[in-house]
Amino acid sequence: MKRYHISDLLAGCFVVGLLAMMLANCRPDDLKDIKLGSLPKAQFQILGGGDQNTITLVNTTTTPSIPYWTVVETQQTAEGDSAHFRFTFAGTYTIKLIVVAHGGIDSTQQTVTINHNDSTACVNSVQGFIAGCTHKTWKFYPEAYAYKVGPNPDDGSWWGNPASDVTGARVCDFNDEYTFYFDAQGTFVYDNKGDFYTEDYLGKANWSCDVNADLPPAQQPWASGTFRYQVIEGTGVAKKGQLKVIGLGAHIGLAKVTNQGETKTAPTVNSVTYDIIDMYHDPSGFDVLKLAINSTGDPNNPVWWTYTLRSY
Repeated sequence: MKRYHISDLLAGCFVVGLLAMMLANCRPDDLKDIKLGSLPKAQFQILGGGDQNTITLVNTTTTPSIPYWTVVETQQTAEGDSAHFRFTFAGTYTIKLIVVAHGGIDSTQQTVTINHNDSTACVNSVQGFIAGCTHKTWKFYPEAYAYKVGPNPDDGSWWGNPASDVTGARVCDFNDEYTFYFDAQGTFVYDNKGDFYTEDYLGKANWSCDVNADLPPAQQPWASGTFRYQVIEGTGVAKKGQLKVIGLGAHIGLAKVTNQGETKTAPTVNSVTYDIIDMYHDPSGFDVLKLAINSTGDPNNPVWWTYTLRSY
């Protein structure tokens, strides 16, 4: 645990510009009455939450402060003097509290052990929708604009696949399977069925289907493999949650598209996070999952790829 006094933070270069604007018209006498508060000491209690999978957190820091909570393993977050977290699987979780006060910032953490899996989570959670109660397999929805790109999520104004791609040029994309297991490890299996669509960056770049053996060695991690996934509820542009696939080469849809830009020679990131923008049950008997990713990572100059998947 490390504590920072506000004077330490003011010395950081990230506030120099702000301070310059604030102090441009100030005289020394204007600053002499500014007083810093006392340095906070973060502390909290963990209480029961009404059932064996839920906890309540209470901020007991004596200094007036703003508390921010994080579950390290699941990336769940909350703000406020109390917070509630629900855990799907048994295990030990690290709870971190950061408090921000007039005098500075402090943090502390504790662990909590959940002894039982949540027997209802697979039917009332985002993870349950994606993985079912055992596992669920998804493919691209076999239609035009199953994957598309534009300046906004769910926007194909720049490009979208034509319907002919489903059984034509990109049939090797539409046969790919993405299987998510409802387990504590977050098992994600990608099966490209031994083939892939070559583009200007992938394989022989001849804009047709090819076999995995023709992938350059550096691009082999983009082929079939077993990875991990994580569902982060309540986040993303639509506040429906995010789906994070973890492991070198793990991806959904176009391999080159990441949160930090397009990578066209080999996988360079160990995870990719997609915003869930829609999920629903189709009356025909399958589920639909729509994912979006801003490949620039820049909200001011976005490039949004959107993928529509259906369950099988």
